[in-house]
Amino acid sequence: MADIMDRMLSSLVKHKGSSETKSYLIGLERGRIWASDSADYFEMREWSEINLEEYEDNVLPGNEEVHFRVLQTETSLEWDAYVKGWVDGVREIVSRY
Repeated sequence: MADIMDRMLSSLVKHKGSSETKSYLIGLERGRIWASDSADYFEMREWSEINLEEYEDNVLPGNEEVHFRVLQTETSLEWDAYVKGWVDGVREIVSRY
């Protein structure tokens, strides 16, 4: 599964133009990866329950903002769409529990 995610991210990163959809999809995959590989259950629950309309911090947990910055050096990304996708990816993984 991780190999498929890596290939999807690589494919999306190759497209250099900025778009909300691309940013969302890359964020979605990163959120899934974080929730599957790095987060404990309580971190996943916390992030899956966040209300983005009320969320004012521009910080993701752990090294996730660093991942965003690294990806942003390779392709144009929009922060808000990326974060929305990231949270939706975490929610998807949490819904499996």
